[in-house]
Amino acid sequence: MYTTRRSGSRRRAAITAGLMAVVAGLSGGTAHAGLGESVDSVARDHSALHGQSIAVTKTVAYDRHEMVTASGVQCREYASRDGTVFAVAWSGPTQPDLKVLLGSHYNEYLAAATAHHGGHHVLSVATPGLVLQITRLPRGFVGHAHVPDLVPAGTTVTELY
Repeated sequence: MYTTRRSGSRRRAAITAGLMAVVAGLSGGTAHAGLGESVDSVARDHSALHGQSIAVTKTVAYDRHEMVTASGVQCREYASRDGTVFAVAWSGPTQPDLKVLLGSHYNEYLAAATAHHGGHHVLSVATPGLVLQITRLPRGFVGHAHVPDLVPAGTTVTELY
């Protein structure tokens, strides 16, 4: 039996999906907050991501919490006036721990990444509960995610990213 290039890609995708599920199951012991959680989770995220610095910029509708991790990844978490993290963004040479940043939305990301059959450089997810985009660049990653129902009135996501 001959294996075509396409079936080999499917087999690799299935193996990758299985490995991602195993890793997700093994790392389930630590609880972190993040997207959709209280602004109190930002400090826990900073610790979990080994943040080197943190800065807060206040706007009328939200606060932007920025940190740089030990590996050089810039992470931004956006918290509305009611104290809920409604969006996150990152850029850097590696991916941050998305389980930390995405919090309870991590499983939605994992399902989309597992089912992803498009280009290898961009992953886009658009569901009622999560909008996410991750782009693999020649020297790193850039990504952002938000929960549409949590974006403060008068705020456009284009001003965030």
